[in-house]
Amino acid sequence: MTAPAPNLNQLDLIVSDVPAATASLAAVLGVDPAYAEERFAEFRLGATTLMLSPDALVPMGNAAGVILHLEVPDVDAALDRARTAGATVLRETGPTDWGWESATIAGPEGIVIDFYRMLAIGTG
Repeated sequence: MTAPAPNLNQLDLIVSDVPAATASLAAVLGVDPAYAEERFAEFRLGATTLMLSPDALVPMGNAAGVILHLEVPDVDAALDRARTAGATVLRETGPTDWGWESATIAGPEGIVIDFYRMLAIGTG
């Protein structure tokens, strides 16, 4: 049962006020956001992207807390493994508007886990 380890390279924090949270983190971290608007911001912190949003960008119901974005080579295999382990699927595998193939499950304590892979340009 040895699958390739997923690459945890993105965290999505669900916050009620994206601009205020962005300003606070920028001041505390001493880093300007790579991208910021009213409902979404992201910081590039080494190999990890920290995203801020008021809700999940891929519709799947209410999200609260943290969304872990795990880059995997095979989204369907990761989803099947999670489903076999008893995970609740929030969103079946499908393309996103920003060029990913993605599937999400409910993790422990309200955490959402997103398995994704980047699609080749012109696919999805």
